[in-house]
Amino acid sequence: MGLTPLRHRWVRIGAQVLALEVIVVLGTLFAARFHPHSRPVDAIALGLGVLAAAAIGLSWRWPVAAVGIALASVLVSHWLGYAPAAIDLALMVTLFKAATPQRPWRSIALGAAVVLGYLGVSALTPGGISPEGLLLGTLAVVASLGLGFALVGQRTYARAKREEETQRRVTEERLRIARELHDVVSHSISTINVQAGVAAHVMGERPEQAREALLAIKETSKETLRELRGILQVLRQVDEVEPRGPAPGLAQLDILIKTASDAGVPTKASIVGTARALPAAVDLAAYRIIQESLTNVVRHAGRASAQVTVAYEPSRIVIDVSDDGRGATPGNGEAGHGIAGIRERVGAAGGGMEVGPRGGHGFRMRAWLPTNGVNH
Repeated sequence: MGLTPLRHRWVRIGAQVLALEVIVVLGTLFAARFHPHSRPVDAIALGLGVLAAAAIGLSWRWPVAAVGIALASVLVSHWLGYAPAAIDLALMVTLFKAATPQRPWRSIALGAAVVLGYLGVSALTPGGISPEGLLLGTLAVVASLGLGFALVGQRTYARAKREEETQRRVTEERLRIARELHDVVSHSISTINVQAGVAAHVMGERPEQAREALLAIKETSKETLRELRGILQVLRQVDEVEPRGPAPGLAQLDILIKTASDAGVPTKASIVGTARALPAAVDLAAYRIIQESLTNVVRHAGRASAQVTVAYEPSRIVIDVSDDGRGATPGNGEAGHGIAGIRERVGAAGGGMEVGPRGGHGFRMRAWLPTNGVNH
């Protein structure tokens, strides 16, 4: 795999050199017909043109050397009296490839060396220094450097944008996995903690109730392990021998209701409207929102019961989780973190939410998620 990019680079460089060689050779033969006072094209003229064009093959590794070889070939060609234009194009191409915003002074120095080289050769030729020629040569050098700066700058900007987008996606994926882990572990550990407390409290007097609490712990831990394996499978990006179950969604709402009830918070659920298939991201978000809300009730509501309502509206789904306990507040440590997690998940789905104490006593969380990509 390491040889393939290198092979492609050599093929690309070879094609560029070949194309420039053809242009320079044909241009030299063509230009000689319109410069009757120039020296006739011979092997030396063609050799200098070929050498100048071949110099761009060094540009990717040794740009200064490439400019030096092309400049020397061009100056010798001018000094010997061959027709200009075609061979000068090869020099401008090497100058273009050597220009880089990361090393501006080197690029400027190369441009100055080219202009001074032209001046020196012009001073040695019978015609002397031509102001028009000097101006055109300087403009050609400036244009070559400017185009080189622009191209490298554009490529650098595009690379930075790609890296930024990649980093953004990595960060979003990390946050998503963090939310998944928090929701799974927080909900399960809270349930196990409550059930373990019940088992320890009634073990001596009511062993049957203690047995039920331990069975609930077993079932909750089994479900937690299944979900954690699913998350780890995504991280590893490999197939497991044991097939994964379906992704959590509102189809498993009864599991959340039973888990909360087993944890000592009698919970009921009701569906308003006609249940329908939801986008996978919305379905998972709705499940996790209810899961975290019930976890907060189990942790902080004390002796309470809870009510979960899922309303299917034409363009959104509305989730309402309320309890009649002592109430959890956003400023209450873990409850606050849990609510912040719900808020993040709702925001990621493009929805909204309301939280706060219920009239009288208890706490209520109401969230709505768009099912058609539009926030209402």
